[in-house]
Amino acid sequence: MRFETLRMQIEDFQSSSTIKVKDAGNETRIRILKKILKLFGDVPDCRVQGRTVYPLGEVILMLFLATLAGSESCLSTQDFWMSNAKLYRRLFGKETIPSHDTFRRVLSIIRAEELNALLVSVLHNSDTAIRKALKLPTPPKRIVSVDGKQLRGTGRKAETGQEIKDLQVLNIYEQDTETCLFSEAIESKTNEIPHAQKLLARMNLKDTVVTFDAMHMQTRTIGIIAESKGDYIGGLKGNQGKAAEFARTLFTEENKQKLKGIDGCYHMTSEISHNQLEQRSFYLYPLTQSEKKGLFSEWKKVFSVVCMAKTMRHNITGKETEEIRYYLTSLKDIGDAAHCIRSHWMIENSLHWNLDTTFREDDMALSDRNAALNQSILNKACLSLYKKMSDLMGGTQKISKKRLRKIFGWNFNDAMSQALTLMDPATFAKSVEIIPRKTT
Repeated sequence: MRFETLRMQIEDFQSSSTIKVKDAGNETRIRILKKILKLFGDVPDCRVQGRTVYPLGEVILMLFLATLAGSESCLSTQDFWMSNAKLYRRLFGKETIPSHDTFRRVLSIIRAEELNALLVSVLHNSDTAIRKALKLPTPPKRIVSVDGKQLRGTGRKAETGQEIKDLQVLNIYEQDTETCLFSEAIESKTNEIPHAQKLLARMNLKDTVVTFDAMHMQTRTIGIIAESKGDYIGGLKGNQGKAAEFARTLFTEENKQKLKGIDGCYHMTSEISHNQLEQRSFYLYPLTQSEKKGLFSEWKKVFSVVCMAKTMRHNITGKETEEIRYYLTSLKDIGDAAHCIRSHWMIENSLHWNLDTTFREDDMALSDRNAALNQSILNKACLSLYKKMSDLMGGTQKISKKRLRKIFGWNFNDAMSQALTLMDPATFAKSVEIIPRKTT
């Protein structure tokens, strides 16, 4: 498959081999931590020099490790290091542990884009190390999804009872490595559009399909993707009145039956999920030259309109529900289009849902909006590491992210050893052991 993700490749690899990662040992753990600490030192410190006790990079590493171990507040970060005083002294060479106010102040002053870029770089190094050790190819095409998330609980003004709107965060999520490439604060849901355009314009989108909901179906957004030699597939709803109406009138039952008989214009999937049978029928209509030059003349690189007809039948009650969605895309293959449509929901199910259930972001007790954004960035980096650990070390029995987070809290040193091994390519290459499965 052209869109085969790292997780899919690891699952396929584990069908014939068992992956074991040796314990890094105390000395290796400290060496990797100090190596990561050096990277964190690259984050600019805007505090008054000469009046700080704790270097910025050290505080960031403290926050990152505490988040890995289950910390959900600055107070619990302080508690974590008080419970791990021996590691603290050995790693940072200090006796006094920062207060929760120090952690909160640091979170509020870090530039979010710099912290995110640093963590993404570390995570991508681990992806490269995994592929190299297991001899897995880089997929020829990747999927990047754009969507926003509301941080409930942030709608408070510091030191007052005044209520303000919850912080909205725009995320750009890479499906292959399950890493959030960008996280940017926005004031309202509608402000997603210009922020997404700015971020997409900074990216190299060659051999990339960008997926998004109907809000981002804008001619300028499409133009940015096309100019970067990328592809796209996005929802068509009422905000694109004429194009959406064209799709609704196009996909009649008669026309859908005709498309079924045309090679490359029909694709169907079925699965049992949430105790119901879900069947999806995808229809692709290639636009004619006159349609491209007419109604769709402003949409660069446009090729087709896609209809997804979804039928759900509950296994117990027998209740049936139907759903129809329309999409505009530059893709020419119905199988690719169907895969990208399904994959787009990963940003909601795999990223946003896990942030709410595993990290309890809706209960985040940070009224400072920059601090809340930076804590969310730390959460996403930790989630990405959990996923890699689950894929590699869970074998055929996957370990849930929520369970992994508890394991970190209960047995931090051993769990941290595995996480650190993933974060250092040289150590991972030496520590990974591949054992072929016996065939019967």
